[in-house]
Amino acid sequence: MKKKIIAAVLVVVLLIGGTGLFYTSGTGHVSSKSEVVQVTVKKGENAYTVLNTLDSKGLIKNKLVAKVYLKIHKPSVISQTYNLNKNMSLSKMYSIMSKMNSSYVVKSSLTIPEGITIPQTAKKVANVTGKSEQEVLDKWSDQTYLKELISKYWFLTDDILQKGILYPLEGYLYPETYVLYDKSTTIEKVTTEMLDYMDQQLTPYKDSMTKLGYTPHQFLTLCSVVERESLFDKDRPAIAGVFINRLKTGMRLQSDITVNYALNRTGVKVTTKMTKIDSPYNTYKYAGLPIGPIACVPQKTMDAVANYTPSDYLFFFAKKDGTVIYSKTYEEHQKAVKENKWY
Repeated sequence: MKKKIIAAVLVVVLLIGGTGLFYTSGTGHVSSKSEVVQVTVKKGENAYTVLNTLDSKGLIKNKLVAKVYLKIHKPSVISQTYNLNKNMSLSKMYSIMSKMNSSYVVKSSLTIPEGITIPQTAKKVANVTGKSEQEVLDKWSDQTYLKELISKYWFLTDDILQKGILYPLEGYLYPETYVLYDKSTTIEKVTTEMLDYMDQQLTPYKDSMTKLGYTPHQFLTLCSVVERESLFDKDRPAIAGVFINRLKTGMRLQSDITVNYALNRTGVKVTTKMTKIDSPYNTYKYAGLPIGPIACVPQKTMDAVANYTPSDYLFFFAKKDGTVIYSKTYEEHQKAVKENKWY
């Protein structure tokens, strides 16, 4: 009788031990070798639906045991695209997907350089969204979409909807390197990222805008002209001061780069004929600021305009090496141009 009891106990122990080993093995890795597999967790999916994806990708050793694991641990998952590995255990994979461990999230980057224009920006956004450049531009000119953005962001107003504006969001998409964690990112998501960051960078200058008497649209417009006219950071506050002096005295800005923007071209050289183009961006033909920004604006340029250098200068000319010559009178300016013109 005693022997039978001992035998029964041994059977139970073996069964429990065997079950434990079976469970441990079933939730373990499918391979000891490294093999990266991308898995996308879609919005609305849960741990159970993702299990099917993991199984189809060859990441599950025993699906029945995996279901038991989910019943016991009830893990959550966050929608993203992950780089998982066949040498990972089930618990490791679900830990990554529940905490959205950035080390395993598939990501790409989008770099928007300072001072570029909307068409140039659209080309970069097209590369990360899988859309065409024209599709991006169409979205950024869609009136319904723009009105949605205006209702969301304090700095976006009906100014961007004015007749004559070439690209409504010009100047509002902040230049920065953005890490995109969603492999299937959209134009809307990227736009939100850039506008959210603009919100952070522009908000500290609310008081400065009020002091200057500018709306956000006017402030960013002036900032964009200063950005494109300045080669070196040290010159931005002084160049901003020259333009502000001109605006205060009613002089036309006569900025070559606004003419080039109106003509959809880059560079600094313009001809007399070019300066006669009938465009609300042409500051040779029309007084005041152009109708809207002509480039994206970094924080350092906002700061330069908000803290511009007061002076009596009304003119400036940049030499080929970028050195800027400032003048108080037209005669002085003409002399500087004649002696240093390089284009």
